[in-house]
Amino acid sequence: MLKTDAQTVKFTVNGRETEEAVVAEDKLLDVLRETLDLTGAKKACDNGECGSCIVLMNGKPTKSCLLPAARAAGKDVVTIEGLADTSLQGIEDRILHPLQQAFLELGATQCGFCIPGMIMRSAVLLKSKNDPSREDVVKALSKNLCRCTGYTKIIEAVIYAGELMRRNAPREITEIAFGEKTVGQNLPSRYTPDTVTGQAKYTADLKMDGMLHAKILRSEVHHARILRYDISKARALPGVVAIVGPDDIPGTPFLPNCQPQVYIFPKDKIRFKGEGLFAVAATSERVAEAALKLIEVVVEELPHAIELSDAARPNSSRIFDFADNVSPPVEIIDGDVVKGFAEADLIVEKEYSVPVREHAAMEPEAALAYEGENGKLIIKTPLYHAFVQGTESIANNLAMKQEDVRIICPAMGGNFGTRGDTMAPVVAGLLAQKTGKPVKLVFSRAESILGSCKAPSVNVRYKTGATRDGRITAIEVDVLHGAGSWAPYLVPETTKGVELCCFETLKTALSHITGPYHIPNVKARAYDVLTNAPRFVPLRGTNANYLPLAYESQIDLIAGHLNMDPLEVRRINAIKYGDVTHIGQPMTEHVNYLKEIEVIEPHYAAARKRLEDRRANAMEPWLPGLGVGGGWRNVGYVAMTLSAGAEIRSDGTILILAGTVEQGQGPTTQFAQIAADAIGAPVDRVSVLLGDTDEAPYPAPTFSSITTTATGRAVQMAAENLRKLLLSSAAGMLQSSEEDLVFTVKGIANAAGAAVTYAEIASYLDENGINRRCRADLDWNGEAPNILYGYNIGLVELDVNSVTGEIKLKNHVNVCDPGTLVNPLAVEGQVDGGIGFGIGFALKEAFHPDNPPTLVGYGIPNTTDVPDSVTRLYVEEPFERGPFGAKSMAEHPGISPIPAIINAIANATGGARVWDIPATPKRVLDAIERNRGIVKLPSKEELAQWPKV
Repeated sequence: MLKTDAQTVKFTVNGRETEEAVVAEDKLLDVLRETLDLTGAKKACDNGECGSCIVLMNGKPTKSCLLPAARAAGKDVVTIEGLADTSLQGIEDRILHPLQQAFLELGATQCGFCIPGMIMRSAVLLKSKNDPSREDVVKALSKNLCRCTGYTKIIEAVIYAGELMRRNAPREITEIAFGEKTVGQNLPSRYTPDTVTGQAKYTADLKMDGMLHAKILRSEVHHARILRYDISKARALPGVVAIVGPDDIPGTPFLPNCQPQVYIFPKDKIRFKGEGLFAVAATSERVAEAALKLIEVVVEELPHAIELSDAARPNSSRIFDFADNVSPPVEIIDGDVVKGFAEADLIVEKEYSVPVREHAAMEPEAALAYEGENGKLIIKTPLYHAFVQGTESIANNLAMKQEDVRIICPAMGGNFGTRGDTMAPVVAGLLAQKTGKPVKLVFSRAESILGSCKAPSVNVRYKTGATRDGRITAIEVDVLHGAGSWAPYLVPETTKGVELCCFETLKTALSHITGPYHIPNVKARAYDVLTNAPRFVPLRGTNANYLPLAYESQIDLIAGHLNMDPLEVRRINAIKYGDVTHIGQPMTEHVNYLKEIEVIEPHYAAARKRLEDRRANAMEPWLPGLGVGGGWRNVGYVAMTLSAGAEIRSDGTILILAGTVEQGQGPTTQFAQIAADAIGAPVDRVSVLLGDTDEAPYPAPTFSSITTTATGRAVQMAAENLRKLLLSSAAGMLQSSEEDLVFTVKGIANAAGAAVTYAEIASYLDENGINRRCRADLDWNGEAPNILYGYNIGLVELDVNSVTGEIKLKNHVNVCDPGTLVNPLAVEGQVDGGIGFGIGFALKEAFHPDNPPTLVGYGIPNTTDVPDSVTRLYVEEPFERGPFGAKSMAEHPGISPIPAIINAIANATGGARVWDIPATPKRVLDAIERNRGIVKLPSKEELAQWPKV
């Protein structure tokens, strides 16, 4: 019923002949991953549009997720696991293929989930052309998607791999000498090697004997009342082991942060299309999928509201019967806006909108749950907080003790805010608890897009007053903030506080309403609005990274009306040390926006000069433009104690432990660098253990840019405590004072030359009953009015096609303030990734549940969308409270590209401004059409006479 008759297929994989029984439904990817355990090729999109599944078949790139396995008969297949063992032109056999080596050296991998497909497609390019141009690489990889890297380093790595091939030798790598500081050095990511060879195991790659497969039945309607359901037919299907629904939750029914849906399974109402209703565990995924079709759910469909404007109407159908869809307002008032506007010579009032956006991590949600020793429930799953979203909330859901739940985070294929969704681990854990067997649940891409949390849609009105000299005197702002199907104002009537929320409140959003500018008079109101959608949560950074579109557009409009330079208006109003913000916070710590303006100024001047030449030589219908954008956002917006451990192991190596999870951003490497320098030991003696609630029991989130600044500081403190322990122990062993001791490669020595090894110190501690592990606790408060802000400013040079509305990004300069760069290579990668998100938000990305639930349908950027040139600049003023002066900055570089692109489009078109992002070709053309009556499109001759900005 579920399969056709099997047939035997013979083919070669990585130089070895294999013979496999396949059925018609089997794709080559299924055989490689499930039968041969070659999991380097990934299943990320289900429809061949992302390229993560690419293998070589007879030397050609092949999308293995689409190819029927039977068609591989007689073919030669090479996967990422076998690439280094193949002989391609100009390459000698070696452990790593030049592409793998290049991706490692240049830090081009980050989470690594899409990288095998990138490397396999690039291998074909380099075989035919080992000296490719940037355009060659961009074109070759234009059908491969990545979410982390922003593509810049991937493109650079492919070009560099061609250089390695032509040289037929790897680049010599200079080792860090003992005694040389490792903080500030470009150490290759310790997380990366397995990602470029296909050995990294993500959750969907894991298998266990006797494992069951789970699937979730999801709503096909946006809003409905559940009348009745019948699971009897599904339960009777051979191979079905268990079915769970709303009546099967032993503990609290709420997911943490109500993310992505309020209830694990709803009893009364469906609140969005894609909401999970029931789950099935069966002997195979196909059986589970067949069982879903047999579950009958009878509903009464209700009117729905997807858009904010619809949901906010008084007659809109309520998401919750007991509450309006619009929350009570939250308001912040500082100064006197009436007086401020009276002092203004110019008042600009405009409305802007940001759509719902999708996190779109390349790895779909997944979980593997099973019973371990002593009845402990072990769940392997990617979560950004393995303790609150993990052990604590899942224990609550399953009516267990927190200590009886263990979360292990395997390799994680991206986060960006979506890894707070616990639907997958909760359902897998519930089914494992019910069946007593291991259960694996992996979402399809359509499930991931429809059923995961989203980033808020926002409608915002800004009224800005300014004097003739460009000084902003007042702002008045109204914000409609999309919340999806739940918002904090519902707590008293729904979760009553047991949902363990870590959410962005309207108050914290309003703490960012002014942008990085000192504005003496502020009045701002914000409202949460419920819509028929999954829960809305931050994407690439908490707290209002959607606001710069508005406040930076306002600044450019003011500059235009006053005939002033836009960068100068920003300089005049930039927040400085000693200023007090609109929430009453004195700015006394790491206030660097003005310094960023100074850093970008010469690049801006050069871009203005280029703009003259570009306009003089522009070819119709292309219109050159230049735009600037800036912004700020918090670093570590939480108040909590963060801990870390540092241990000398019996073999003399050093282990650093933290609750942080590795998601490609680099803590595995950077924590080793911080610890090595704090202790004084060689970095290659230090290893790092993250993301295991039993082995590294130090609760810490991995969000809100907290990892380097706060958790990294806890790591430094723990390492310093271990240094003290090592010194005091060695002093006792060598009968020396601690002042006479020095660290060496192998241990600690005194001035006379006597020495003990690290392993001998570990033995000494054991013999004396002294704990070899040291702990440190850091009390961190980054909440208002103690916000640590990070800043970002950037410029964009682009061309606008006045006929098609197409945008070509030519150059981007991005400035952020990371303090000390612990690992410059990792910082560069985070900058590039943030830029990629900013470009996507500005030009392409918008979620709607009735659009095709695919990555391309959503609008993820590809290699053709990124600028030809990217320049990364920094304000490297050390941050006193950070580890060795470091300050987190991963989310900040994505702020400036959005307003800079929108301002550059207006600059290119003589004032045609896009108010609603993304600036799709249609919206750009509409803006040009609206603008025709104000400023006509210039001819080529007129272009040469345009102002510089």
